[in-house]
Amino acid sequence: MEPLEVMKVAHLTSITEIKEQKRIKRIDQLLSPLQWQDRSLPTNGDPDYSFWLERKGVENRVKNYELWVNDHQSVIIDHVTVKYAYIKGDSLRELVHLLK
Repeated sequence: MEPLEVMKVAHLTSITEIKEQKRIKRIDQLLSPLQWQDRSLPTNGDPDYSFWLERKGVENRVKNYELWVNDHQSVIIDHVTVKYAYIKGDSLRELVHLLK
């Protein structure tokens, strides 16, 4: 049976799908506590990862993020709410691991 939600991840030139609901939920858990803000944060070039959530029967992306990975401070943008946040440390490492 096809899952109701699928997260798609674009990294460099490839797009992969995450269908495991546990992984999708964990990604959401990592992003929710971030200090999201309306103010734009500095990014450099193209994002390292773009990832979005599609739900069966819903035309638009339910969630839509871009992530710039940087040793000092990584930045993530939520395109649905148009909010920005810094992400670092264990949360960043786990997020990148889940997206691969």
